[in-house]
Amino acid sequence: MSLDDLDKQILSFLQEDGRANYVTLAAELGVSEGTIRKRVRRLEENGVFRTVGITDPFRVGLNTVAFLWFDVKRGMIESVIRELRNIPIIHYLVVTTGSHDLVAMVVLPNSERLIQLLNNELPSVEGIVSTETSIVLRIHKQIHNWSPFKES
Repeated sequence: MSLDDLDKQILSFLQEDGRANYVTLAAELGVSEGTIRKRVRRLEENGVFRTVGITDPFRVGLNTVAFLWFDVKRGMIESVIRELRNIPIIHYLVVTTGSHDLVAMVVLPNSERLIQLLNNELPSVEGIVSTETSIVLRIHKQIHNWSPFKES
């Protein structure tokens, strides 16, 4: 899907405030509310963006945040990804370059749940050669309103 200038402006506004009123947004951008409503619906339907509530895990009682670094047996990365995607506590999973093949982020209530994941769940995933775990001690910066349409 290609984005025109109006789409980009809408996205920039919504990244600042995902609950922005369509009437206010229309007035700011000089178009009708109906135009904003249709554009937003089209952007959502095409998977360009979605509105979500962002929480700080430490402030809601999820006291263990960790990054898991995976080395995967060659030729098995797709099957490992499929299995890891099915583990609900994995919130972020990406293929990487460098020292490791995959990186996952988990957000858990406590370190006991992390131990259970590492010792009981991950060993059953065929193709994982090794893992390395980095526990997040404190979050100093967490942004979700980055935009390719304006300078950050």
